[in-house]
Amino acid sequence: MSSVPLATRLLGESAPWLGPIGVGLAILAASVFLFFAYRFERFVAVRYLQRTSPSRAIRVGLTITMAGVAAGLIMLAAAHGRARGLETAGVVFALVAALAMLLFVLLRVFSVFTTVSTMGVVLGVASLVVVLAVTSGFEHEFQDKVLAINAHLIVTSYGLERDMAEAEQDAEVIKKRLASLPGLERMSTFSFTAGEVMIGKVGANLKGVDLSDGAPELQRIMVAGSLADLGRPAHCAEAQPVPDPAAEPVGRIILGSELAHRLHSRVGECLQILVPFSGGIDSAPSAYTFRVVGISSLGFHEYDARLAFINLEDARRMGNARQSIFGVELRFTDPMQAVRIEPEVERRLGPEARVIDWKTLNRNLFAALSMQKLVIAVLLFFIIVVAAFNIIASLMLIVLSKVREIAILASMGARAATLLRVFLAAGTFVGFAGTGLGILYGLAICGLAALYGYPLDPKVYLIARLPVQISVREILLVAASTQLICFVATLYPAVRAARLRVVDGLRYL
Repeated sequence: MSSVPLATRLLGESAPWLGPIGVGLAILAASVFLFFAYRFERFVAVRYLQRTSPSRAIRVGLTITMAGVAAGLIMLAAAHGRARGLETAGVVFALVAALAMLLFVLLRVFSVFTTVSTMGVVLGVASLVVVLAVTSGFEHEFQDKVLAINAHLIVTSYGLERDMAEAEQDAEVIKKRLASLPGLERMSTFSFTAGEVMIGKVGANLKGVDLSDGAPELQRIMVAGSLADLGRPAHCAEAQPVPDPAAEPVGRIILGSELAHRLHSRVGECLQILVPFSGGIDSAPSAYTFRVVGISSLGFHEYDARLAFINLEDARRMGNARQSIFGVELRFTDPMQAVRIEPEVERRLGPEARVIDWKTLNRNLFAALSMQKLVIAVLLFFIIVVAAFNIIASLMLIVLSKVREIAILASMGARAATLLRVFLAAGTFVGFAGTGLGILYGLAICGLAALYGYPLDPKVYLIARLPVQISVREILLVAASTQLICFVATLYPAVRAARLRVVDGLRYL
């Protein structure tokens, strides 16, 4: 188990989020206190916002849209996994009906102008929730794919010029020095071709796997054949009808699913692997015969199309250390533990060792995902800002239309602070309603998207389905920031109402 306390780990991972979330939650708490602590101000604020009398058309529309949501969900459940077209129609129908239902719910409670303002907040919040869930889903999916093949920490302490005996000796030294690391689950030796080899007519990389610990990560992605056959003797009848003990032994290989498709290879077939420059620049490439003993599928096109697995015995036989990089893979109970403990690993191994964590190994991928999430979130955040201007316009309209009522309250003894709190409570109520309904609608979209399983082209997006990963931390950030914007948007109309002179409101009574 890791010696790092859970609270420390959570705070460490969430540090960049703590400031915005803290400020937003403070505003949210103040808004809740304002709305519920002052009953008179709350009563007046809600009275100004609400509709005078719900019409029959609104009640009928609400009933029809609720029935539409139910019909869409029933259609989705009936067609799920059977009729893709009907399933798609059910999802679209349910989402459109749900959006219309929210509109009628707001119209039943609020005036038309307040409903327009609140719907702007609803759409902005829902968009942010969906976008953050999808981008987090891509990030989580890529992380799982990467960690299914790559270890949490990779250590090498030798270059390509060293022979295999030295490489294996260095690997044992590394294991001894790192055996007492906190949170370490296991270590295993690996090899990786320094450049591509030719498997048939397709270029690919070979990864040598240590089978002594069972290679559970590789076992989980096997879709055909047996991992155990990777360590058993193999024979190719087409190359040697009668096994010859003196002949070059036949290797064993597990192909990625896309690589096997491109090679038109199946389990049990044999193929040739050429290692370029194995004897020098001017020499002919070395050729090796391998038998396909399995097919793996990670669901990550880049790996499935360019990676094959062999055991370390075949990796040693295929060439000297100039052809492969040998090292040690480390896996921890928590992947983030590898990132935090990397300096300690470097300290123990000294300057001759090269240590790479899984995030550094895939830095470009995760940096691109983070930047994409940030840019899209900022752009969609302006939807909420636009909605905030609608809130300002709606409250200003209320101030102008309620001049006489405000003047009467002031003449009866209501102070400027009381009037200020009335309109702050009104803006807070709009923010609560818009944020809450927006989060609910966004979560509904995410749930239906996950259930529907929108297909993606793995050659373009590297994964086969649209991923959705809901983060409570991100939802809290959206809720807190939205409430902050709504609160700020309420300030000007509230101050304007508090400064209204009694004589101006009573002049036309």
